Parts: sequence; C-alpha cells; structure tokens
Amino acid sequence: MNAKEAADKIRSYLDREEMLNFLFTLIETETVNPPGNEYLLHETILKSMRELGAEVEILSKDEKRPNYIGRIGSGEPSVAIISHMDVVPPGEGWTQHPFQPYEKDGKVYGRGALDNKGSLAASWAGIKALIKSGLKFKGTIYFCAVSDEEMGSTYGVEYLMERGFKPDYAIVPDSGTIDKAIIGEKGAAWFDLESYGKQSHGSTPELGINAIIKASKLIQNFEKFDFNLEYDKRFTPPTINVGMISGGNAPNIVASRCKVTLDVRYPVGITEEMILKRMIDEINALKMKDKDVDIRVGEVTTRHYPHIVENNSKLIEAFKDTAHEMGMPMSFETSAGITVAKIFNLNGIPAIAHSPDSDMAWHISDEFVKIDNLEKCAVLWATVIYEIVK
Repeated sequence: MNAKEAADKIRSYLDREEMLNFLFTLIETETVNPPGNEYLLHETILKSMRELGAEVEILSKDEKRPNYIGRIGSGEPSVAIISHMDVVPPGEGWTQHPFQPYEKDGKVYGRGALDNKGSLAASWAGIKALIKSGLKFKGTIYFCAVSDEEMGSTYGVEYLMERGFKPDYAIVPDSGTIDKAIIGEKGAAWFDLESYGKQSHGSTPELGINAIIKASKLIQNFEKFDFNLEYDKRFTPPTINVGMISGGNAPNIVASRCKVTLDVRYPVGITEEMILKRMIDEINALKMKDKDVDIRVGEVTTRHYPHIVENNSKLIEAFKDTAHEMGMPMSFETSAGITVAKIFNLNGIPAIAHSPDSDMAWHISDEFVKIDNLEKCAVLWATVIYEIVK
C-alpha cells in the first residue's frame, strides 16, 4: 500500500467531532506556564491514551508537571509524536474568554488552540484513525503529551532524555506552517556586554566617561551586523537582538557602568567561540577609534546549539513522499526559533517540526487554528508514522 492509499484509508476513519471535543477539553483546562499545572489534564490525557490502547508511562520531575508517553505496538523502528500541554499566559485583548473555546468560520479559538493543544488533539485523532483503519505495522508508535515547553522543557523533554526516552525518530507539531516543515533550527547564545566608564556630576559630563554612550557606539549597527563567517547556506544569516540594557544610577550622574544583554541566533557552521571572538574583534576595532572604550564580553548564560536533519533521513523522505502523495505543498526549511525538536536532534534523534498554522497565530490574543488544517495534519502525521513503522 502506497502513502496515498494509506492516507485515504486513515482519513476515512478520522472523527472530526471527536477531535474537536478533545481540543475543547484541552483548552478549557488552564495550564498556563508558569506555573504550568499540567497535572490538571491527567484524567483527560489518560482517557485519550486508553482509547488508543496505549501502554502508558508517566515520568515526572515534579508531580504537578507530568509527561505522558503512550506506547502502541512494539519493535523497531520507533516514532514519537510529541505535543506540549502548557500554554503561555493569555494577556490582553481577547474578544471572548481565552479558556472558553468556541468555533467560528471554520476555526477554533482559545489559548492553546494552535500552540499546542490543537496539534495534540490532531495527532491523537490521526493515530486513533490509523489504529481503527486496521493498517498493520511492525514498529512502535509513541503518542506523547509533555510539560514545560514554553519555559525551556526542564520538566518536559529534557527530563525525558535524562530518563532514557530515545525513540528512533520524532515529529514535533509545534513549528513551521501547514506548507513548511522545519528540518533545522539555529543555535542561540545569550551573553552580556559590560561597559565601564568614569563617574562624574551630570553638569560636567566632560569630566567623566559615560559607559552607556560607549556601549551605544558598539550596538548602534547591530541590526545590520555582518559576522563575516562561513555557514550552512540552508540557514539565514546569524542575527543579534539587543534584548536588555541597563546602566547608571541617576539622571544627574555620568554612568560608570552599563550592561547590554544580547541574543545571537546562529546557523550550523558557526560556533559560540566564533561569535565571541567576532564580538571581541569588533570591540577592539572600536577601541582603536576611542581610547576610552572599555567593553568586556561576559560568559554565555543561555545556549542552544544549532542542528539540521540531513536530507537522506528516512523521516524526511517519509514526510516528503507522504505530503506529495496527499497533494499537500511542502517545503523543508530551517528556522531561527527553538522547539523541543532541537533537544531530540542534539541527542541523536532525527526530529522534524511541523504545524497546522497558516496565519502566524502563535501567542496572540484570540489565538485560533483552522479545523481543516487540523484534519490535514492529523492524516499527514499519522501516515508519515505508518510509512516509517509499517
């Protein structure tokens, strides 16, 4: 049976109403991170996994932050599809209550409708349709609902890795768009620049050295900063974001100190060491023009290394072939964002990220997801999984 035939059969067993009921229950349960409280979904997730006939394992670093792994089948290879239960705070500007989901014009609205509870419901519905279809497979399917994605995954996928959860492949329905799958993510390095000056009275700034002004000379062109480094051209160039700046003690005192915190996103082919050296070179060039500049580079406080799944991966081939057979346009690109796909890839597990999004509705007020896209993804993901484990 080819991918199109498998997809058609899975689609015929997909229960749209059941998927939406599950999604509504997920949204209605407030799992805002922080603090998360994903345990509030315990009975809902257990019920969903029992309906798949899954053998359930619960791994928790904190009893209020559980991770659910539902195993279906046995043997090799194994494929996991992983969605997270936590959501970001609702914020302001909602037309209706963010945790009272509703359907309108073919969309479901509510916090988490897209990120990531819609994907959780779609992956569950797709796997359930695959099981009901009677299609036989030899490998293992893991249907996973995890905690703490929105705040770094310390209690989520990072903990699963520590406990030895190692599927052969992973699908992370939490990035990209309906027609774009993410096969690589940039790295991220957060570090401080410390600028030092000389304090004096605000009425006589010429007697001091303003650390804020000296720092501004360095960062003023960071929007267009050229690292001048070679890198994997499947990625966009590295970028710098000046995320925070602080300095000085009072308006009438020349600032003797200033701290600038940077977020540098960088592709495969570039390392942290290259970034820091390039920054030091830029500081030294500024010192040649201004002898009063005293700016020092701090240690990297947050790091995420870049990754990419190579084109010969069985996972990419299955994804590409299935999308083509289903008539779904699909490009395979890289991203500057960070998902748990990175954690899997850096642990030697090829992982692709994909999403039902087509309107960039992540984290917005009146967050929504298109129901048709949920259905397409449910069939796509289930078929890709089947193509790998059959």
